Amino acid sequence: MKTLKYFCFIILSSLFIQSCEVENLENDNTPRLDFTSNNYVLAVEEASNSDITRFFTFEMNQVKNNTEPYELLSEESLFTNSDPSTSAGHQSIGKYFFAMAKDKKGMSSTPGIYRLSLNMSNRVFINESLNLRKNNLFPSRKLCIVDRNLGFYYNEGLSPQSIYMFNPYTMNTTGSIDLKDAIMNFRPDAKWLDESGNNMVRTGSLVLDEKEGKLYVSVVFLETVGFNIIADNETNFYLAIIDIETKQVEKIINYPNTRTVGFFVSENNPTTKTESGDMYLCSWGWNQFGTPTESKIFRIERGETDFDKTWEFNVDKYFGKGRIAQSIISYNNRIYLHISTIKYTFSDSDSEGSKIEMEYYELNPQDMSIRKLDIPASNPSARMNVFSIADDKLYICVPNSSTDKINGIYSINRDGTIAKEILLQNKYRPVRLYKLTN
Repeated sequence: MKTLKYFCFIILSSLFIQSCEVENLENDNTPRLDFTSNNYVLAVEEASNSDITRFFTFEMNQVKNNTEPYELLSEESLFTNSDPSTSAGHQSIGKYFFAMAKDKKGMSSTPGIYRLSLNMSNRVFINESLNLRKNNLFPSRKLCIVDRNLGFYYNEGLSPQSIYMFNPYTMNTTGSIDLKDAIMNFRPDAKWLDESGNNMVRTGSLVLDEKEGKLYVSVVFLETVGFNIIADNETNFYLAIIDIETKQVEKIINYPNTRTVGFFVSENNPTTKTESGDMYLCSWGWNQFGTPTESKIFRIERGETDFDKTWEFNVDKYFGKGRIAQSIISYNNRIYLHISTIKYTFSDSDSEGSKIEMEYYELNPQDMSIRKLDIPASNPSARMNVFSIADDKLYICVPNSSTDKINGIYSINRDGTIAKEILLQNKYRPVRLYKLTN
């Protein structure tokens, strides 16, 4: 009898372990070594909760051009499901991609730099991470990766006016750059702390990018910390220019009639660089619950470290008051934008059943011509960054939760040809595509 009980215990334990392996897919931490196949990763938002991100690994040439939408969870032979409980992020290099928040059960409460890769079961898992301190509500931060040896991040809770250097392949912090003296010289009367001791001067929370050996770091003077609100009397957007080799702040430049660039969530990247070397910045115009400014695109040209104030694409003036550009990317020396069809406010950003739709446009920065792409409109979401580049093509996510709308991924090649790549059922909305490589 004891033997039978013991045998039953072994069987039940085995089933329990197998069950845990299914539910806790990130527990297999044996990394894959080869990324020549089955190396595409699709990040999707759960339609009912944009805080929950799920990842599916697949092989592109096995799934594209489907005529019926895939139900991702049931297509186990094509899509390998995993949920490491992180946000989607927007940075990738080689065999890794990176997220800036861990969002277990819909709560994005643990900031950090989470390096994600694939395990031997082709599932996404957290390979390594760096802790980021959190000292107030709605911490905002960006991540910049220059190459496999150099990246930059903001750790507000540790040093609110510094930018940290790290090695993305070893995940070691290698140094820091302190901007406080430069900011004090630029703004001697700055308010550094609020009544509760929260930081009011943030660096790298909206923009953190590199161009031609210089690091570009946003400097934000807040009025209210909780929702990252900038005071109405701040009429410029500020950007610190740092020489990477010397770690010296060379200057702080400003762009007029613009308070913010992008949005404070780390999944969405508001800067992009063309193949010719120009950097473009996308302002949604949002100031959260504060006063907004016009949504616009502006730039710093190749070989320059100042804003080109002779060039601007004003979304608000071209399309109508209150309309915004949310996502931006450069491909084939064109600028691609995700633009709202109607006025888009902070309170509408993630509301279920919102009437707002987002459409896709191609902007030629040489002659300022713009064309609407023949791609279905999508739902809005503050966390989306719908553009990705892989295979020398631009992949465009079309995230829709309504069953009467198309949900999936399109692409555009250098000839301008648009193709429908993957159709998905509306349970999950695609927000990012990665291709991992050796």
